[in-house]
Amino acid sequence: MLGVAAQTAMLVALYLEGKTIPSGIETSLLLFSWLVAGVYVIADIRRKLTVLGAFAAPLALLLTLPSLIIPERIVESTPSFYNPWIFTHVILVLLGGAIFAVAFISGLLYLFQEQRLKSKRMGSFITKLPSLTKLDSLNNICLLIGFPILTLGLAVGVISAKQVWGVFWKWDQKEIWTVGTWVIFASLMYARLVFGWKGKKAALGAILGFFAIIASVLVSSYFAQGTYGLALPY
Repeated sequence: MLGVAAQTAMLVALYLEGKTIPSGIETSLLLFSWLVAGVYVIADIRRKLTVLGAFAAPLALLLTLPSLIIPERIVESTPSFYNPWIFTHVILVLLGGAIFAVAFISGLLYLFQEQRLKSKRMGSFITKLPSLTKLDSLNNICLLIGFPILTLGLAVGVISAKQVWGVFWKWDQKEIWTVGTWVIFASLMYARLVFGWKGKKAALGAILGFFAIIASVLVSSYFAQGTYGLALPY
């Protein structure tokens, strides 16, 4: 909670200095870090899942590092972020990603605890973990909230692309990776609602979806030239 408060104060200070957030890869990841930590804190307050902080905090730290170690002079600001539609699009997508990050953590803990219970290797750490039912419930809630936010963010992105660049879609690699990521979460949502997926299958789906987000960021940002000039796939 103190970390989230400190990050909030830093973001406010940067805004008061005239810095647009997000304005590029490093500030986008900084904002993503803040959202991941914030979503975790809300989950902890509402569902008493304090142990997830042991995983959420290191993830937030890793996402913060680029803004601290990349020299500002070599970071290019993206003018498109100044467009309110693009800004809204990025915020929604990052928020959806932050919610899926918490689902990813709950999925990892679910698989770890299930394996330990099956092997009857009960350690002191197991007793501190939430129940399998509670972890699966959190995974489901994250999907139900995160998927509509991600979908809305992508829809705003398509509309803003037409406004800013004159086309809705160019089929470049960033857009293709984005659609692929969305399809994974859409399939997971469908499997949960129609086929009743839960437990291990749902946990694996959440983990796969989050890896798809990370892969799309790395591949489309560092190995592909996209329409938007962003260091994010969205």
